[in-house]
Amino acid sequence: MDEIALHILDIAMNAVTAGARRLEIAVHEDHERDRLEVRVADDGKGMDAEQLRRVLEQFASDKSGRRHPIGLGLALLEQTAEACGGQMRVASRPGRGTEVAAWMRLSHVDRPPLGDLKDTVFALCVGAPDVDMALTYRRNGWTARFGSAAVRRELGPGQSLQSPVGLRAVRRALLGVPDS
Repeated sequence: MDEIALHILDIAMNAVTAGARRLEIAVHEDHERDRLEVRVADDGKGMDAEQLRRVLEQFASDKSGRRHPIGLGLALLEQTAEACGGQMRVASRPGRGTEVAAWMRLSHVDRPPLGDLKDTVFALCVGAPDVDMALTYRRNGWTARFGSAAVRRELGPGQSLQSPVGLRAVRRALLGVPDS
């Protein structure tokens, strides 16, 4: 994938597909330590050890035996992290959710750009308006936060994040998140 934000979008959409009602995304750029950290945690259905092993392979099989790219997103993130002097870890428990954490060197020549976190979170809010999305972005001691639950509370009952008013409210709430 060309941007870290696309890795985040892929992992988050997998979480939504797995029934997540809450998604926490954290991105930390630490220039002093030359480190980019990304974490996506959800409260979805989670995976047992065998499912996790299969998902970390480049291609996982479905029940029909066909090979398709179910686990490709995680494998690509792991490959990117390792190619950039870092690593990835996935922790998951059935019924408890999944956490994906990766880090890599910020200055590594092969590190993809961060990409547009605002558009990524906006797309997640539009695509899964009932899921509580939380983003924490830190860069050298400065922090920006976004929470879709707060936006829904501001909108009041009966207003969807997908409505024109909801879309504008999400965009306003994302103003504190920097552009890539």
